[in-house]
Amino acid sequence: MWPKSIAGFFLGLLVSTSLVLNLKLLPLAIDTRLLSGLLLAFLLWAAVMTYCYRASSIKRASLHCAGLLAVSVALNAVVLFAGL
Repeated sequence: MWPKSIAGFFLGLLVSTSLVLNLKLLPLAIDTRLLSGLLLAFLLWAAVMTYCYRASSIKRASLHCAGLLAVSVALNAVVLFAGL
């Protein structure tokens, strides 16, 4: 149980932060994106933590979360270097 808790906590934090950074792509005002990101980050973090608890093994949960994190970080890198 503890390994799933630790993975859910840290991977959930990284995944939710990375996904919320992708909100920069939305054509909204900065204050709207900030509030949306703040609310969405907590929900995503809770969802990833719940998924880690529900997964059959810690390896399976970590691989899925790491894959999602890799895709999100790649999109963040493209946005950063493209200057969008």
